[in-house]
This record gives sequence, C-alpha cells and structure tokens, in this order.
Amino acid sequence: MSQTTQHTSKTKDKQRSHAYAKVWLFFMYYWIIFGIGCYFGQYLPMEWRRPLSLALMVLVLITLVFQRARKYGIVISHIYAVILGLLSYAMFTSYLQNLGPDVFYKNIILAIGAFIAFGIVGFFLINDASSMGRYLFVTLLALIIASIIGIFIHNPIFHTVITVVSLLLFLLYTLYDFNRMKRGQFSPREMGFNLFINLLNIIKDILRLANRFR
Repeated sequence: MSQTTQHTSKTKDKQRSHAYAKVWLFFMYYWIIFGIGCYFGQYLPMEWRRPLSLALMVLVLITLVFQRARKYGIVISHIYAVILGLLSYAMFTSYLQNLGPDVFYKNIILAIGAFIAFGIVGFFLINDASSMGRYLFVTLLALIIASIIGIFIHNPIFHTVITVVSLLLFLLYTLYDFNRMKRGQFSPREMGFNLFINLLNIIKDILRLANRFR
C-alpha cells in the first residue's frame, strides 16, 4: 500500500471517528433537552397533556409526510424533545410508583441492554440493512396514525398491540440506524436525535408493558 493510500485511509478513519463522536454528543445533548422538559413537566396541568400529545403526533406526521417540513428539522427536533420531556414526567412518576424502584430501574436497564444489543447486530453483524428502511417508514406512519386514534380509544388490547408493535419497530430502527452509521450514510445531528428517540421509545414501551402485566 502506497503512502498516499495509507494517508487517505487514515484521514477517512479520523473523519469517521470524529463523526461518530459528534453523534454521541448530539445523543447526550437531546437527552439533556429532554431532561429539562421532564423537570418542567411536573408543572404541566393535567388537562394540557392530551392536546399536547395529539399536537406532537400531528407534528411528527407532518414532518414525515411533507418534504418541506423537514427543512426545519433542527427546530422540530428541539420542540419534539422538550414536549416529550413535558409529557414523560407524569408517566415515569406513575410507573415508578406502580412498579416500585427496583422493577422500574431493572426495566430501564433491560431497555438499554436491548438498545445496545440491536445496535451491535446492526453495526457488526449485518452488512447492509438499507432495504429495511421503506418497511420501517411505512410501519412508523401506521403506528403514528394508530396512536392518534388511540388517544380517543380506551381499549387495553388496542394499546397493548400498539406498544408491542412500537417496541419491535424501534428495536429494528436501532439496528437500521447503527447499520447506517457503519455505512457512513448519516449526519451526526440527525443520527444523534434518531438514537435518542429509539432508546426513549424502547424504554417507554418496556415500562408500559411491565406496568400493564405487573
């Protein structure tokens, strides 16, 4: 291998390592934004929760469907993280009381472990998962529409099915996103946000199932 080729290879490796580091910085950044929203969620009036949840789902649906809305991704991602935090405070508090601290934190560890496991599979064991993208996207759209309908339907079976589908979807999205990182098809900010959303939804879904079947 010539010196020029070696230098080019080392430069690419450094650029990729730098990009990976930025992904995890953005990942932590969005968790901080979420945490701030979660703190202020204790002051959110109960009657605001349902309309805020509906508005959030509609915002995500518009962002996914309309290309023009994606230009404002950096603004929307911040709004999304804050609103998620505001809405999550009551949910986490309720699960902590219902499950008890021991079971609550064990399920969070389980969720993080599942996130890491699917990430490892996507990054190290699968060569190219790009073909999954279209199926995951269609499932995500269907899930959001079903979740909007679920706000007005109080059927335990319906909500359990949505939760199971959501858990499987975001586990597969974790695999898919780590595979995108492996192939270098990502921007650090977008990927950091995606991984934050994946892990948050995995945690929520596992806690929701644990709470339902406790």
